[in-house]
Amino acid sequence: MRLLGWICWVLGSFKAIALPPTSLPSLSIAADYYYSKSDYPQALMLWGEVYKSQQGSVPAMLKVSELELLLKGHEASQKTVLDFLARQRQFISSADWKSIQDYLEKIQTRFVKDESQSLYFQAVSKINLQNFTQALALLNQANSLEKGNLLILEAKADCEKRLGLFNKFYETLKATNEVIVVKTDWVESLLEARYYFKDYAEIVQWFEMQSEQILTPRQKLASGLALIEKGDEKEGGAILLQIKEKQLAKFSRPMLWYGLGRVFKREPYSATLAIRYLERFLGSASNFEPLQAQNWDPYRAKEKVAEANQWLFGLRQSR
Repeated sequence: MRLLGWICWVLGSFKAIALPPTSLPSLSIAADYYYSKSDYPQALMLWGEVYKSQQGSVPAMLKVSELELLLKGHEASQKTVLDFLARQRQFISSADWKSIQDYLEKIQTRFVKDESQSLYFQAVSKINLQNFTQALALLNQANSLEKGNLLILEAKADCEKRLGLFNKFYETLKATNEVIVVKTDWVESLLEARYYFKDYAEIVQWFEMQSEQILTPRQKLASGLALIEKGDEKEGGAILLQIKEKQLAKFSRPMLWYGLGRVFKREPYSATLAIRYLERFLGSASNFEPLQAQNWDPYRAKEKVAEANQWLFGLRQSR
């Protein structure tokens, strides 16, 4: 079968990576023997012993993860990799890091079960026909069979958002975030969902662990607005000032103007700037549709119109 052939390919994809001389060669040889005989449970047990003795070994970790993919599924397999990265990332070479990235990209989007693969492609057909309700039902079935498959989770989240099931969309995004290592756009979507559900502290916590120089405009917008919501308007405003309007999608630009207007309204010397930004926000908000992205208004822009009008009125009166 095509799927079985892929599984064999995955399990052999890192066969060429040899363990270092210090790593229990007899156990690794025995593990490879059982692997060659398709006795994967025994091979996993032996590679597990090697990995316990060599916890900094990238090849041993990958062997364990490969076998877990077949025997235990995506979540167990990816957890092994992510736990390793949490402990060892600063110690591994650039070549090993590249091997781990390549491996994760392969396993996150591959199917282990024929049935879940079939359900996924049926769902894709429904999505193409704009039948998101039926597509979601199929994707929920696929996800129950094969948890942690990124293709299933991405399609599931998209259907939930389009159907306005934002609580479920948020939960799927959080589940997806647990298996994604390098997909920037899904980190951005998660930050926006956290803002929508007013989990500002989680955004700020994430932001504090990042380097500002590598943040995307969407990440800066969510982080700056969350800092403002948490009362740190000075730092939040500084982050927003780094963003160029053209870097943002049309639906999110008004939130940049809202955030800057909110920051500048606090000081008399910046009242003119505050008025300008709030007027631009309200001018866009009068037509709510452009603020939406696929039936999704992550920054609750419409809810902010009343307070922005109140601020603008006060600023004009004080001049």
